Amino acid sequence: MNKFIQNIRNKIQYRREEKTHFIEEDLDCEVTDEIEKALWILKEDMDLPTEEVQKAVESRKNKRTKTNEDN
Repeated sequence: MNKFIQNIRNKIQYRREEKTHFIEEDLDCEVTDEIEKALWILKEDMDLPTEEVQKAVESRKNKRTKTNEDN
């Protein structure tokens, strides 16, 4: 019986508050490129919205150019 209840609990999706994460540290271009590649792979594998991935990639590129301009 306990296993049955645990299975039901595992199937229930609890509503979670969405969080936005901001990257404050500057990353090397190589690492950023790998993050971008990983985002596009995740988009394909998990059928994520293209707009969300584009926003994340553009946000990272904007952050990188701002940091380069400040230096």
